[in-house]
Amino acid sequence: MSMNPAQNSAHQAATGSETNLLESELREQHRQLCEGFPFVKIVRNCALGKEIVKLSPDVQAHYRSAFEHGDRRGLVHFVPASGAASRMFKDLVSALDSGDYRAVETLFDELDHFAFAPLVHTKLGLASGEQIPENRYADVLRFVLYEEGLGYALIPKGSIHFHRYTDGSMRTAFEEHFHESARYSQKGEEIRLHFTVPAEQEESLRTFLAGKADELGSRYGVTFRVEQSIQNPETDTPACYDDSLEWVYLSSNDRLRRPAGHGALIDNLNKLDADLVFVKNIDNVVPDSRKDIIVDWRKVLGGVLIEVRAGAFSILREADTKRLDRAKATEFSRKWLHIDVDTWTDRAIIDHLNRPWRVCGMVKNEGEPGGGPFAVSEKDGSWSLQIVEKAQVDLDDPNQKALLEAATHFNPVDLVLGIRDYKGKAFDLRKYRNPDTGMRVFKTHEGRPIRALELPGLWNGSMHYWNTIFVEVPIETFNPVKTVFDLLREAHQ
Repeated sequence: MSMNPAQNSAHQAATGSETNLLESELREQHRQLCEGFPFVKIVRNCALGKEIVKLSPDVQAHYRSAFEHGDRRGLVHFVPASGAASRMFKDLVSALDSGDYRAVETLFDELDHFAFAPLVHTKLGLASGEQIPENRYADVLRFVLYEEGLGYALIPKGSIHFHRYTDGSMRTAFEEHFHESARYSQKGEEIRLHFTVPAEQEESLRTFLAGKADELGSRYGVTFRVEQSIQNPETDTPACYDDSLEWVYLSSNDRLRRPAGHGALIDNLNKLDADLVFVKNIDNVVPDSRKDIIVDWRKVLGGVLIEVRAGAFSILREADTKRLDRAKATEFSRKWLHIDVDTWTDRAIIDHLNRPWRVCGMVKNEGEPGGGPFAVSEKDGSWSLQIVEKAQVDLDDPNQKALLEAATHFNPVDLVLGIRDYKGKAFDLRKYRNPDTGMRVFKTHEGRPIRALELPGLWNGSMHYWNTIFVEVPIETFNPVKTVFDLLREAHQ
């Protein structure tokens, strides 16, 4: 494990003004576009019962209680929701454009199992359960996808109706996050929900979310405090053509700047006035009948963070008033961080314990996409626990490929974060990311292939130098909706 957090001096996000872009930053970004980023070197897989903590039912209950009886006033539910739903409906768009509906016939055959089915039936003048005639397929798709109807291909994924209840009501993914977050609190409490949203829909969503906060706050007897932010355009990155490696310019003679991926959201997270943060993707929600297991396990993860971090804080406060208890610090670090600090200096131990904390839920690998838990090599010869994506690994190296494929677990973006230090001061989270873990992505601009940059991923390189704990959670806690057909899975019915 690295002894000191790397300072992100190599690349800070450029400002939106072309004139403010430092030439040194542009040179570094161009080098990264040309050469790419170094691969992560996996040292070993994380094993259940070792680096991945497995909790017995009694221990689960203990940590759940620790969360329920702990101080939750600084808790924020942070939901990255700024992505459009266009990918979710990509196959439907292709079918409508081509007129070939074979690949999406499931939509028409199983329409009644989608939450939005009554809206389609009403539009087409069909009875519930009535088979959609083939000559109406295009009408259905246009209504679902575009603005003359539901407009699902044009709006944030959080605004899609995911679930329908027996009383006929429908809920969007945004609404399900309200209903779930209420289960972590008691009547009279304030619940803070923070959504990252698309800039172009910021105002319309503000009105929608405020209305839901009032409506559901009354229902649950709580106060919903809804916050929203956009991905900072100052973190956008330039692109170059894939063939010539020359910068891509717009007609305005400014360089093309593209959003730099979810890693840019570390700035949004850094601006939160919060102590504890639950991070969960917008699409990982379930109907009420399936929420209990989700809530129970997130409380467990919260309790782990509260208790473990309290142990670190106790060591740090004692070091402030007396001197570092090296025996206690060594035992603590071996148990929770899987490192031996026995030969470290007092200063190095203190610096290491005084970092942001993250507890990451890990589910058994059953073929779903997601970053896996690994011990990876650091520049100083040490290693650290990281969530590693496939794109970060050199698949031409047989050993690295074998280690990647042997991973038993992956992270479904189920995180509990501690972002204040033992004195209650907020960390500057930007200091704890690893700039060498960015990624190149290959896209097109006006029909021509380009190379673009993405910043280190939010739960990958952007949290590289955090103190990390992996905890096994059940697969039932992971219910993503990447395509519209995922809504047919049992978990969403």
